[in-house]
Formats: sequence, C-alpha cells, structure tokens
Amino acid sequence: MNQLIRQSFGYRAAAGWIAGLAAIGLLAAGPWMVDTYYLNLLFMIGIFVITCTGMNILIGYCGIVSIGHAGVMAIGAYMSSFLSTKYGLSFWTVALLGMLVSLLIGSLIAIPTIRAGGVYLSMITIAFGVVIHEVLIRWDAFSGGPLGISGIAKPQVAAYTFDLKGMYLFVLALAVIALLLARNLRRSSWGRAMIATKENEIAAASLGIRKFTVQYAGFAISAVLAGLSGAIYAHTNSFISPDTYNFQTSVQLVLIVILGGAGRVLGPVIGAAIIVFLPEVLDMEKLRMALYGGIMFAVLFFLPKGIVGTLAGWLSPRLSKFAGKDDRRTIAISGLEKGLFSASLRAGEKHMLVLDGINKHFGGLHALKDVSLTVASGTIHSLVGPNGAGKTTLLNVISGLYSADQGSFALHGKTLVPRSLSAVAELGIARTFQHSRLFKELSVLENVMTGMTKRERSGFGSSLLRTPKQLRAERVMEERSHALLDLIGYEGDRHMPASQLPYGHQRMVEIARALATAPSLLLLDEPAAGMTAAEIEQLEELLRKLVKHGMTVILIEHHMDFVQRVSDTVTVLDFGKIIGTGSPEQMLSDPRVIQAYLGGEEVAASAEH
Repeated sequence: MNQLIRQSFGYRAAAGWIAGLAAIGLLAAGPWMVDTYYLNLLFMIGIFVITCTGMNILIGYCGIVSIGHAGVMAIGAYMSSFLSTKYGLSFWTVALLGMLVSLLIGSLIAIPTIRAGGVYLSMITIAFGVVIHEVLIRWDAFSGGPLGISGIAKPQVAAYTFDLKGMYLFVLALAVIALLLARNLRRSSWGRAMIATKENEIAAASLGIRKFTVQYAGFAISAVLAGLSGAIYAHTNSFISPDTYNFQTSVQLVLIVILGGAGRVLGPVIGAAIIVFLPEVLDMEKLRMALYGGIMFAVLFFLPKGIVGTLAGWLSPRLSKFAGKDDRRTIAISGLEKGLFSASLRAGEKHMLVLDGINKHFGGLHALKDVSLTVASGTIHSLVGPNGAGKTTLLNVISGLYSADQGSFALHGKTLVPRSLSAVAELGIARTFQHSRLFKELSVLENVMTGMTKRERSGFGSSLLRTPKQLRAERVMEERSHALLDLIGYEGDRHMPASQLPYGHQRMVEIARALATAPSLLLLDEPAAGMTAAEIEQLEELLRKLVKHGMTVILIEHHMDFVQRVSDTVTVLDFGKIIGTGSPEQMLSDPRVIQAYLGGEEVAASAEH
C-alpha cells in the first residue's frame, strides 16, 4: 500500500510538472494568439512577477514589508538607461550594472530597515521610495528630470533587435527562472531560517540563526530582481520617467504579494494577473488607487493568507489523509546517537558549567542574587522553586538571552561570555522555552531540520540553484531529523504544520529541534508542562537516554515527582537566591524548601510528624 501511495504522489508531482510546462507553453504561444494590447498586458504581468517574486521572499519568507520597492526598480531602470544613452553600452552590460547598483543602494537601506524592525521598518522603506522619486525629478543631468529619458536602445543579440514579442518571451523565461529560484530557496535551510526568524526571532537565535544574515540575503535577492525588472521595462519601452515608479507602484507590488499569498511560490503570478487585468476589465484607470485599497481591505479581512495560501490550506488536510509514512525515518537511531552525542563526552571533564556570583537586576527588581552553581557533566541538574524565584531568568542568562550584571561563567573549564543567544548556541548550549516556540508555518520535520541550520547550511547560491551538494545536505538533514523524531517517540504526521500539533507534542518536537543543534548542554524550561502522564513517561525515558550518552541537562520543572525520579542534583531558588543544593531526596524534604513552596505552617506540621 505504501508503495502505491508513493507512486501516487510521484504521479501527482509529475502531473504538476506537466501542467506547469503546459501553462508555460501556452503563455509562450501568446504573441501569436493575442493582439499587441493584450501582449503588452502579459508583458507587464511578467515584469511584476519578476519583481514580486523577490518581494515575496522579502515579505513572505523574511517578514519585511517594503512599501518603497518601486524605488529599487527605478534605480535599475535609470542606471541602465543612463549608461545606455550616455555611453552606448549594450543592454546586457547595463542591465548587470543596474542590478549591481540596485543591490548596493538596496543594501544601504536594508541595514537600518532590518535593525529597526516593527512599524519603523515600513516607514523607512516608504521614505526610501519617496526620496528616490524626488531625486529622479530633480537630478536632470542623470534622470532627465520630470521628462525622463527617451531613446533608450532595445536589447540586441547579433543582428536581431528584440521587439515586444521577443521581450515578452525573454521576460516569461526570466519569470519562470525567478519562481524556480524562490521555490528552491523555500526548500533549503536558508528559506527555513528566514521563516524561523520571521516567526520567532528568539527561538531562531537559540538555534544559532543570525537574524541579520538571513534577512539581508532576502533583501539582496529582492533588490537584484527589482533592478533587473526595472532595466527590462525601460529598454522595452525605450522611455522612462519618474511617474513610472511612484508610491502607487509600490502599493501595487505589495498588493500583488498579499493578494496572491505571501510566502507562496505561485502567489506573485496570481496576484500580478489580477492586479494588471482587473483595472482594465473594470475600466477604472482614474480610480485605480481606490480599487487597490478595496482589494487590500477585502484580502486582509476575508483571505488573510491570500488566494494561493487559502486554497492550499483548504486542500492540504484533504490530501494529507492519502499520505503514507515516510520510510526514510527508519534510519538506525544508534547511528544518529553516535553522531549526535559524540561531542558531549570529554575525557576527564567533571564540570560542564560553573557559575560564580551571578547577579541580574530589572530596574529595582533584584532577580538573581549572587547565584553560584556547579553543574556536573553527564547529569540532570534541576532548578526548582516557587513562581518568581528566578529559575527562568537564570536560564535566560546562561543561554545569552539576558546579560548578567555581575558574575562569571565557565563552560568546559573555559571562560564563557554569553553575549547573545546565537553566539551561545554555537558553543554547544541548546534550550527550550517556558512556552512553546515552534515555527508554526513550518512542518514538524522542517522545525527539526531548522535546528541543523548552523551546522549544515549550504551556500546561498547553492540553495538558489539546488546543486547536488545542497541536495545531499538536505537528504542528510532530513534523515537525521526523522531519526531525532524517532528518538523522542513522535509517531504523528511529520509533514503537517506545527501549528496543528497538540501542546504536549509541541513540547517534544521542540526538544527534538534543540537536540538537532548537537548540544553538549541542554536547557529545558518546564518541558513537561501540558503533557499527559504517558507523555511525561516518554520524556523521562528520553532524558535518561540523553544522560546515558553523556549529555548534560539543566531542567526547570514543577512536577516534583518527575524531578525526583530523573534528577541527579537539585538546586532550590527563592527570591532569586539559592537556598540549597543536593540530592532530590535531601532537597525535597528540606524544611527551607517546604517553607519556600508552602509556607511556615507546613514546616511546623512536617516537624510534628
């Protein structure tokens, strides 16, 4: 049966490719099937698809909404037009130079945009678009001022000069290539890292993913594609003016991405077709902005995932019931464990982590008071205490989410300066969080694969081109992720979105994702919260297995029975201060611990008995 199902999915994939090739063939026949008016509309759709595929990576993958991307198109268009008319350079040369300048200037805007975040991010991109438009109007020597640049040479190959039909076919080919690049990127570690950063910066950083690196990569490819489409448009029409790239154009671009479905590969195609054809069909040229505003409102209210996203959300659960188990997850766990835990064992190492005099203030609140702690290698060291005792704050300081005000750290006997989550993750410290921070847009399997991003990520170019080396790396990550899910005992659908998982399963998958970083020290913040009794037993078995292979675990947990069963050492905190460290039996029967949890009356009652 599984063989038949796999064959069925293979046939469906083949059918998808056949349908796609048929659609491309039909579009390629367009110049001989429609008149010049409609051919020009199809050409514009192609231009928008190229631009918006880059914007789709920026908005849908990275979560950066640029409302001034028409300015980047204008840079490519004007740079190529100026060099062509002024110095007589060929289209192929000036288009490359236009793309390069778009990348350089786009990079200048990317740095403050990525660092600003929030509402400031969109405001910066709007300001960028307005500034570019004003510069083009006033810099007559370069842009021709309000009149623009005319007489721009059309592309040539040998004696052939491209007419509208030739440029349409050229744009169609480039649009298909851009879509394939976006598809390849989404299925790579770069694409998963972009989505992870968009969804939860803190969780992504805990896996060693640096926000700026992945988001700048998204901005770079969007700038290059925008510059390319701007250059093509200018040389096709032999004329360019500032009005071509105004604020309305930027709104068009954003609307195309949102309408089609941000983050969906085919979203720009659907969005561009509707946005180009609809005003023509309704004859609303003078009310174009009002029409765009109405469409934007309708999409955000009725189709927040866009057309393609909504359709995929409707089809996915109906198709998933036909899916069989993936046989690749039967990889031997013992082989995985050898690679996963080998770094955890260090000959003669007695202490994994040593904290000395850690203090942390939040304004007037003294959250951690002279915390000194030694965590032995290959043990489970639990932190317990009432709510507000400082347990999670201590984990946040160790993992680099917070910086300590005073005190020192030593990891593997070497001084540790936890500057940031991503920097600490590179040192072999992984963590989970008090509340689940799975990446909901990614599947269960992709969440675990994201944990391997720092160790296994291919080059950005390799990911775009899906080279053999990159495919091999993807296969290795997929096999290891399946094995990790086997290790934690996850038996559910591994290709379902993480957002559909029960809470207990989310906690287990989050542990598998942390283990995917191959840590030597694992920080678990209330992992049993929300789990059933059976799931807690499963977690207990997993922790014993991890320690058996030399991993060190620092555990925060309120299930005292669970703590007593799995812990080698227990440290009790109260009001940010350590009040005792010892074996589970010693600490959980200590009057100071009972008083911290239950108050003085319970201490007196326990003394009577």
